[in-house]
Amino acid sequence: MKKTALLFLISLILIVAGCKTQNGYSPGSDAGYASGKVLDTRGNPISDAKIIATNTLCANTHLVGTTDANGNYKIKIPAGVWKMSAQIDRTYYGHQFQLTLHPDHPEVFTGQDGVVCNFEWRLYGPKVGHTDRFYGGEVKISQSKKSRINDLENIAFTFTPVSPRIDGSTGQPETITCGPRGTQDYARFPDLPIAQYRITARYRPTGQRIYLRNNAGGTYLADGSVIAGFSGNNDSNSCINCMTLEFRD
Repeated sequence: MKKTALLFLISLILIVAGCKTQNGYSPGSDAGYASGKVLDTRGNPISDAKIIATNTLCANTHLVGTTDANGNYKIKIPAGVWKMSAQIDRTYYGHQFQLTLHPDHPEVFTGQDGVVCNFEWRLYGPKVGHTDRFYGGEVKISQSKKSRINDLENIAFTFTPVSPRIDGSTGQPETITCGPRGTQDYARFPDLPIAQYRITARYRPTGQRIYLRNNAGGTYLADGSVIAGFSGNNDSNSCINCMTLEFRD
């Protein structure tokens, strides 16, 4: 009898320990808190990352914390329904960038349950819950009035990094084309890792060299190339984390 009772008690403890809330987390392990770790692109901890808990029923209600030297954070969360986000600030080639981090638990949670939400720095890729917002920088292409090319989608642009990327990593050359006219990717590349690039272009049907310049104020060089980088989020223009290029044939 005592043995049976003991086995029942052990089973009950295991069942309770294995119970999950509707958000998938064990009650009591992090109840009433949001906690987690923030890592960079190499898996190293990021200190001083800004962690934000937003009340989904009152968008102006935010709780803010920062990560410690080991990349960890913990924020006391009151009653309500909340969602986590995080960002870091970086200075790169004289520009200030505010970069959104990628969460592993983007779903809402209650203050009673709490949540463990880790974040990582991504240089490119779609942001959680969006198909038209990305972690990379955006390149916008405009056409010189002197250009006679009407099919911009047939121009191949080669982006060759000339510096470490914003996270300090080394990038590789990439040749890409924009989407056809009438699509959201026409005359733009929405998701490139933020870096300084040497950019060249050729018209694919003929192999003709295309000349490029920085649309923010630049000149066309004899070899057609341009070295350009991304503006930050504090720049005076409306182009946030992007670069603008102009081309002519």
